[in-house]
Parts: sequence; structure tokens; C-alpha cells
Amino acid sequence: MYLSSGFKGLNDWWRYLVGVILIAVFYMAGSIPLGMVQYWRMNQDSSIGKNALKEFEKTMDFSLFGIDKNIGFALLILIFVFALVGLWLVMTQIHFKKMQDLITPRSNINYNKIFFGFGLWMLLSLMMEGISYLMAPDTYFFRFEAASFLPLLIISLIFLPFQTSFEELFFRGYLMQGIAFFSKNKWLAILLTSILFGFVHGANPEVEKYGFWTMQIYYVTAGLFLALITVWDDGLELALGVHAATNIFGATLFTYEGSVLQTDSLFKTTEINPSLMTLAFMGASVVFIIICHKIYKWPSWQTLLQPVQEEPEYKNVV
Repeated sequence: MYLSSGFKGLNDWWRYLVGVILIAVFYMAGSIPLGMVQYWRMNQDSSIGKNALKEFEKTMDFSLFGIDKNIGFALLILIFVFALVGLWLVMTQIHFKKMQDLITPRSNINYNKIFFGFGLWMLLSLMMEGISYLMAPDTYFFRFEAASFLPLLIISLIFLPFQTSFEELFFRGYLMQGIAFFSKNKWLAILLTSILFGFVHGANPEVEKYGFWTMQIYYVTAGLFLALITVWDDGLELALGVHAATNIFGATLFTYEGSVLQTDSLFKTTEINPSLMTLAFMGASVVFIIICHKIYKWPSWQTLLQPVQEEPEYKNVV
């Protein structure tokens, strides 16, 4: 079982404490290049106001510093590359596990599932956005510019999966397996990591624009969906594909006012209804689960109530 992989290696409570702190340190180290570029631009251009950093935290608008959006986007992704390195060190040097343990309990990663999850969720996202467009076409604007869009597409397809993969490996992998190890309870692991997922995203600009609790419902719902398909499918592959599709969709095809992904996407909408967005997400999630349940022959929902147990072959595996 996927959650049973948490029993591998060394799992003392202090190792998880040190692990989370070390990953946070690497995350902060990854933000140094972005901070250096921002301060360099502030010193170089006297027209950049002193409040630019505070305003940037609210809007993620790189134009405040005269930074090209694609360069700024790449600097943001770099933060998660550092965080991934930190997670790898924690897994291999503190817990003495393999990174693959965070993806699958099987001998090989099923890349077909990653691509299937990516493709199916991208299709469902296009359908949801299509319905939204039909409801309010006047709020959508097409703005293709090859000089900015093509580099954005390359950056998104090649580098954005580093960001989405880190979040999945950390929340649905490292933390969910860790909580399952200590609690032996699947639902506690699913719920706690989903709430933490929402809490961490509470600093996103859309929270400032649309309200904390409104966006928390969306983030926690997304976390629940990703956690459920991970536990049900007994692996992280589908969640990796879904998360990558979500962010690549938002970065390259459709973005909106207040989004954390302020890029030169093909379309931008000036208005969104967060409540309808959450309901649409729930509907798409149900469709995704039904399709995958049939294709991959998932067990019944009752298996989610079973306790997490150590596999015999995991004992004394370091």
C-alpha cells in the first residue's frame, strides 16, 4: 500500500521535525535569486516605489519592478527546484528512503498514469472554462503574442512540473505518509494534509482579492481530491498529472485577475466567481474519480476506512 510506505526507513518524530525545517530552509534559499533581482531593480530604477515589495506580495505583478513576466515566472519556479533538492536530502539522508517511495509502492513509476491524469484533467478544465465563457463571454480577452507566449509555453511545459511535483511529493507524499505512520488512520492523513495544503496557499494573491475563507474552501477541496485519488489509486501518479495540468492550464491558457499566475496566457478573464469555480471543480473531480474508478478498477470507498498497516517486507528496511 502507498501509505504503508511511510513505515520504510527511519521515522522518529524528530526526523520529521528536522525534515520540515530543512525543506523550509531550502525553499527560502530558493527565493534568494528572486529577492536579489527585485532589490537590484529597485536600486537601479528610482521610479520603483518603496512599497513595491508589499504590493508584489498582493499581486505577484513583476511589472512593478520592470521584470519580464517570463523571467519572473522562471525565478518563482526556481524556488521549488531548491525545495525539491531539500526534500531529496531529507528523504535520503534523514529518513533513509528513496524518493520513489513518495510516488509508488511498486517497483516502477507508472508514467502512463501521469500522462493520463494530465490529459483527462486538462480536458475537464477546458470544458469547465468553456462553460464559464458561455456564461460571461464579455469578461474574456484573447491576447496572443508569440514573442512572450512561446517562451512561456516552453517554461511551463519543462519547468512548471518541478513546482507541482514538489507540492505533491511534499503534501500527498512526505506529510501524508508521515501522518499515516503515526496515526495509522487514512482519513486523518487525508484531512490534515488537505487542510495544511489550504493553509499554505492562504498567502496567494487571490486570497487578498476574493477572501480567505472563500479561497480556503477551494484549496482544501483541491487537496482532498488529490489526496483521495492518491490513496484510492495506491500511488501518486494521477495526482502528479492532475496538478501539473491545473497549473500549466492556468499559466498558458487561462488566467484571471488576482491569480498567483500572472503570465501572458492566451486568455485572461477580468471576473471570476470563486463559489462557482469551487462547485465546477467539485463536479469535475467527481467525473474524474468515476472515470478512473472504472478504468483502474479501484476498490470500494470502504477501503478508505481501513487502518494503515505496516507491510511485512517493510520491517527493518533502512
